[in-house]
Amino acid sequence: MKRLLFLLALLVPAAQAAVPKAEFDDAVQQTFERYGLPGLAVGVIEDGKVAYVKTLGELEAGKGEPVDADTLFKIASNSKAMTTGVLARLVDQGKLKWDDPVTKYLPQFRMHDPWVTRNMQVRDLLIHNSGLGAGAGDLMFWPEPNKFTRADILNGLQYLKPRYSFRSRYAYDNTLYVIAGEVAAAAGGKPYERLVREEIFEKLGMDRCQVGEWNTAKVGNVAQPHARTREGNRPVRVDGEIAPNQTMMAAGGIRCSLNDMLKWMSMWLDPESGWLSAEQRRAVWSAQMPMPVSRRMREWDKSHFSAYGYGWRLSDVDGVWKVAHTGTLMGMYSSLILLPDKRAGIMIMTNGLGEDARTVLGEVLTKHFTAPREKPTVAHYADALEKESGGPAAPSRAADTSNRTDATAADLGGLLGVYRDPWFGEASVCEANGRIEFKSEKSPTLVGKLSRVGGRNLIAWDDDSDSYETWADFTPGQGGAPARLALSLADPDADFSFDVHDLDFARVRDCPRTRLSPATEFAQTDLVDIATLAPGIVHDIRYYGEDNFVGTRVRGYEAPKCYLLRPAAKALAAVERDLRKRGYALRLFDCYRPQRAVDHFVEWSKDLADTKTKAKHYPALDKRVLLGDYIAAVSGHSKGATVDLTLMKCDGVACAPLDMGTDFDFFDPLANTDDPRITAEQKANRKLLLDAMAGRGFANYPMEWWHYTFKMQPPAELLFDVPVK
Repeated sequence: MKRLLFLLALLVPAAQAAVPKAEFDDAVQQTFERYGLPGLAVGVIEDGKVAYVKTLGELEAGKGEPVDADTLFKIASNSKAMTTGVLARLVDQGKLKWDDPVTKYLPQFRMHDPWVTRNMQVRDLLIHNSGLGAGAGDLMFWPEPNKFTRADILNGLQYLKPRYSFRSRYAYDNTLYVIAGEVAAAAGGKPYERLVREEIFEKLGMDRCQVGEWNTAKVGNVAQPHARTREGNRPVRVDGEIAPNQTMMAAGGIRCSLNDMLKWMSMWLDPESGWLSAEQRRAVWSAQMPMPVSRRMREWDKSHFSAYGYGWRLSDVDGVWKVAHTGTLMGMYSSLILLPDKRAGIMIMTNGLGEDARTVLGEVLTKHFTAPREKPTVAHYADALEKESGGPAAPSRAADTSNRTDATAADLGGLLGVYRDPWFGEASVCEANGRIEFKSEKSPTLVGKLSRVGGRNLIAWDDDSDSYETWADFTPGQGGAPARLALSLADPDADFSFDVHDLDFARVRDCPRTRLSPATEFAQTDLVDIATLAPGIVHDIRYYGEDNFVGTRVRGYEAPKCYLLRPAAKALAAVERDLRKRGYALRLFDCYRPQRAVDHFVEWSKDLADTKTKAKHYPALDKRVLLGDYIAAVSGHSKGATVDLTLMKCDGVACAPLDMGTDFDFFDPLANTDDPRITAEQKANRKLLLDAMAGRGFANYPMEWWHYTFKMQPPAELLFDVPVK
């Protein structure tokens, strides 16, 4: 009966049980104002019951949509306790043991040291004792978005060199929590995200929480992360319509509302809840790895111990047992504090730069339970933090990089090229966009310009919201060995998750050869208007209008015309004549494409918030996969010998397009020329077009039924950027 009453209580929205408390209101309001937060959600549990709920601010600054107790926030590393909770449930179910070797569930698991591989237990994945340096491998998660998969994490671990001996000390990591999520999936027989939904969200009535892939538009009420600028809070990394199933989900990718987090906390504060056995509750909250007790913990909290459990930090505050964790992602901060012996809990979530805000507010609210007579204020702790950060003990160790000049190809000699790191993959250091540019293949936002500072090469990243200026030190190859590239932070105190120091690049090949033609007008090229050779050919130039995957006229299209190199244009005119004799005709979607249009496509693909054309052009895909798989930075269209088109059937009066199975620029395997899912009629129509084009020297790109390139190509490195006029 008690368990039934508890579960029924979880289904009651937390806001209904809220009891106003003036001292809490003052602390929350003062924190919100002092730190200029865009949004804030705070909940307090007292004597096992939700006693206080307060929300302030907006989902996205300037939009006017208020934060409430059902608003979804990224809880970041507070996801770790949910991962260990799922594992503990599997232990209760007899499907897993904490001291099982990881290889029992993941035979392909490898650490750098074979002995560590053999001896790594499930529990070791959770307590930051692996010997890896803090944040090792985090560049496979951040900056977002990127193309790394969980399989990449599993494969890349073997190349991450340890800094310490196994089980010798605490060093925070995220990568092994991804492995823990995969262990849970293997032991539970279901994907990680499904286990979280079934074992946590459904069991505890956490109806708003999201894990895996989900539709932000349908779910609604989603807080967006913010950076702080001189003009105020600015939204960054805004969600697109689809939130993807992130690689780092088990380490920090879950989103929840305040109401749902209060349900999660209420369960932990009730030993009789029945969700987890008493034995596993003790295991999860047992000290597994010692952690240092900081000076602030001693001075503020009179702490005597600090340790890590399974996804929880354990300590004492004023003689009271504390179980807690924080969560930090770009523009999102959270703090979860439990005082089990007091049956009290505190949840703080913000969508702004709020590290100090969560520290100060968490301290004030905690003292309400651990030292109620002290009644410290927000100003007291905020002033203390400012004094700490400005004190003489914390001078900046960042290098002075202000005196810089642009790096040139001559500066780097023969060191330009494509480099490869065994866990991070390939990155190019090449001439591009009028500069020497570092560009990661799997982390598309990790692009930056090389400068020279005091004889060294420095990378300033284009998106510096969660990246840091980086030294790039090259070593020429000798005796047949490849040149190497090592990266290090200009500020050694920068966030440990930007772990460029763990990279070990070796040069694998030359830079791709691409250059723009110096031509500025069509008269300087051999590009000709197809209409002059085939006057009746039908034009449906999609990039001149708005009926295309970008949803607007594409840069460089100033007229709805089709230009091709003269040999290709002659051949295409011959295809049109051949087809007209048989009662068919061509319909042209795109021909020559200026390089500036290709650049427009790349820019659009990186704007994950713009998904207005998703339903028509990529309904089954996450937008972040389009760049590289469907959209390239260099297109054969810019060489003037590639054409996109379809086939029409004519009856002497009018012509109508044949059914090809998809529309033009439909990003999906269904557009593959030989996709087995198309009908017999669609297959026959595609073959009719293919045979007609092949008969005059055009080859089909098998990923797109509409895409053909003429056999006579210009030099591989030559591109045109003359606008279509």
